Amino acid sequence: MLFAIAMLAAGAAEPVMRLSPKQVREEVRTVVQGQLAALRAGDFATAYGYAAAGLKARFDDQVFAAMIRRGYPLLLQAKEAELGVVHDRDGELAEVTVSVRDRQKHPVVYRYVLVHEPEGWRITAVTLEQRPARGDI
Repeated sequence: MLFAIAMLAAGAAEPVMRLSPKQVREEVRTVVQGQLAALRAGDFATAYGYAAAGLKARFDDQVFAAMIRRGYPLLLQAKEAELGVVHDRDGELAEVTVSVRDRQKHPVVYRYVLVHEPEGWRITAVTLEQRPARGDI
């Protein structure tokens, strides 16, 4: 029981993500869709422009392009993407899932994390949330 109380206290100290207001949802979706369109067009310079300052401090545009080619090739090939519900924490950090389909039409889900910077929302991380199914189990 003491463990449960400690976990509740720890969770209460960290702000939670909540359903974003309309303006935040629209801004976040615009940034993610913009980067996805740039990636589909092979325009890595524009896609890099949507990256957060912290990411740009770690990777230059050439490393960014190589990272996308090696780690996220499906984002370069996806003809369309479906964005999920946008959640944010105090208008500073936001998350949205992005579902794309691989060549076999299986859904692949990524989680985009964005931070709000002086020039607007910027992408700070993309993680693979759900891989496509690989045959019957």
